[in-house]
Amino acid sequence: KAPARLPPRNPFPGITGRVCPHPCETKCNRAEYDEPVAIHALERFAADTGHETRFIPLPASGKRVAVVGSGPAGLTAARFAALLGHAVTVYESAPVMGGVPRHAVPDFRLPKDVVDRETGAIVASGVQVRTNVTVGRDITLQSLLDTYDATILAVGLWKERRLDIPGKEHLVPAVGWLKRSTLERQSLTGKTVVILGGGGVAFDCAFTARRLNADAVHIVCLEPTDAMRAPAEEVQQALDEGIVIHNSHLSHAVAPEGGRLRFEARPVTSFSFDETGALHTEFAPGDPLCMNADLVICASGLQTDEIPLEGVDMARTPRGFVAVDPVSFRTSVPGLYAAGDIANGPSLIARAIGHGRQAAIAVHKALSGMDPAENLDIWIDETGRVREEHVPALPAPHVVAFKEIMHADYHEHAARQLLPPAASDGPELAFAELSGGLTAEAAVAEAGRCMHCGHCMECGSCVESCPGHILEMTDDGPAVAYPSQCWHCGCCRIACPTGSIAYRKGWLDEATQHFQMACNMDPANGEYRQALMMMRQGGQAYRPYGYGGGIDACDCCTACLCMNMCCGN
Repeated sequence: KAPARLPPRNPFPGITGRVCPHPCETKCNRAEYDEPVAIHALERFAADTGHETRFIPLPASGKRVAVVGSGPAGLTAARFAALLGHAVTVYESAPVMGGVPRHAVPDFRLPKDVVDRETGAIVASGVQVRTNVTVGRDITLQSLLDTYDATILAVGLWKERRLDIPGKEHLVPAVGWLKRSTLERQSLTGKTVVILGGGGVAFDCAFTARRLNADAVHIVCLEPTDAMRAPAEEVQQALDEGIVIHNSHLSHAVAPEGGRLRFEARPVTSFSFDETGALHTEFAPGDPLCMNADLVICASGLQTDEIPLEGVDMARTPRGFVAVDPVSFRTSVPGLYAAGDIANGPSLIARAIGHGRQAAIAVHKALSGMDPAENLDIWIDETGRVREEHVPALPAPHVVAFKEIMHADYHEHAARQLLPPAASDGPELAFAELSGGLTAEAAVAEAGRCMHCGHCMECGSCVESCPGHILEMTDDGPAVAYPSQCWHCGCCRIACPTGSIAYRKGWLDEATQHFQMACNMDPANGEYRQALMMMRQGGQAYRPYGYGGGIDACDCCTACLCMNMCCGN
C-alpha cells in the first residue's frame, strides 16, 4: 500500500528517501524507547520496489497554470495543480528537469536515474515541460502573467554568495563546481582542497573532492562541533574518509602564493545572523588558521537570482527573497504565486516539496473562486480518482507523546535496521551510490518497529484488560459493548500500547481539586457530600478517543477516581 500512499503527499519519495536529513525521526516516539524508526529508509524502499501509481485528476477546469522552475517545489506544484484539473506548463532553463537534485547532488548520494524516474512520472501524468527556456531572458515573466491564469514562481536559489574577504576572486562557487564535477570529474590527484562552509553543500564538495583523489580535504566552518548544520552521519562519514573539519573559524583572506593559494581563517567564540542575513561574530584570542591549498571552494550560501524577476516589481523580504502570503502563497503581483527556496530561503528538499503542494492547492482555491482560508478536503478514492469536498476546518489532531503510551513495553526492543553499503567492484571511494537500501526482510522488520502512536492497531489489549468485560473486539476493532456498566477504572487506558485511549483534557485536574476539598473537610459538613458529587461528575469526563461519546459515571462510590489519583494515572 505504501507506493499508493506516498505520491499523494510526496511525488519524490526516492529522492527524499536518500538525501533528506530526516528531521522527522527526531520526533519519533520510538527514540525514547530505543531508536527512532528509519523513516527515510522505508520511504526509499517503497519508492524503489513499488509499482507506479496513476491517479485520475479532477475534471478539466479550463484554467492554465505556468510554473517557473522544475526543481522539487516547481514540479510538485505542477503535479498537484494538474491533478486538480488545470493545464500546467513548466519552464526550465536547464536542458533537463530536476533542479538541485538532478544537477548538484552527487551521484554517490543520489543517482541520476532515480531523479529521472520520478521527474519523468510527472511528465507522464500530463504536465508539459519546456526545457532550455530561461524566464527573464528567452521569455519574460510578465508575458507568462499575461498568458496564464496563474503563475507559480519556483526557481530556487542558484546565485551563489561569495564571502566578502580579500582575495574573494580566487574562491570557486560550490554549486557550480559540483555541477561541473558531475559532468567532467577532473582529477584532483596531489592537490589540497579547502571548502568554506558547514552545510550539506560543503560536505558534498568535500566528499566529491575525495572521490576525485584529492590528497587532503579540509572543511572550515563557523559552527562549533556540537552545532553542525550537516547531519551527524555525514559528519561521521567525513571523519571516516579522512576529511579534516576546522570548527569555529571564520574565513579571513585568500591570496596567491608560489603558484598555490594561501588561506587564512580566524577563530570565533560566537556568531549570529540578523534579519537581513548579515553576520555578527565575536573573535577568540589566538593565532589564525593558515594553510596552503590548490583549490578553495566557497559554500557560504545562496541568494536570489534576479534574471527570472526582471521587468516585474514585487515585494521582498529583508533577506531579498520573494515575499508571499503564508496562506494564499500570493506575491504582491496579481496572479503571481511563489513556492520553495525563492520564498523561504535555503531549506530542505522535503520542505520545498511541501511548499509546492500547498502552493498548488492555494492556486486551485483562487482559480475556483474560494477564499484562501476556506478548508478544502482533497483525497484519492479507492478507484484512484482525485476527490475534493468543502468541509469545516477541523482542530489540529492530538499528537501523542511518549509519556502518554503507558504500555510501551508491549513493543519488543529491537535495533534499528542499518542501511547496508552498496555492492561495488571499484575503489572504496567511488561515485557509486553509498548505500544499497534495505532488503525486503529488513524493511518489514523496520516497519514492524513502529509503535502506531495514537492509532489503534487492534491488538486487543484494552479488551483483555477490562475487568468488567465492558469492551469487546469487533470486525472494526475494539468497541464499548456495555457503556452503562463501565467502572471508569482506566485499565484500558493503561493497557493500550499506542496511546490511542486518553482522558479528556483537564478532567483529572478538576477531579483532583474536588478530591482535595473532600479530604480537608469534616464528613459532617454538608459541603463534603457536595465535593464527592463533584468527583463523581469528574468521572463522566473519562472517555477513550475512538469509542464515541462520554461514558456516564455510576452513582455509587468514588473509588475509581481515588484509585486513578493514587496511582498517578
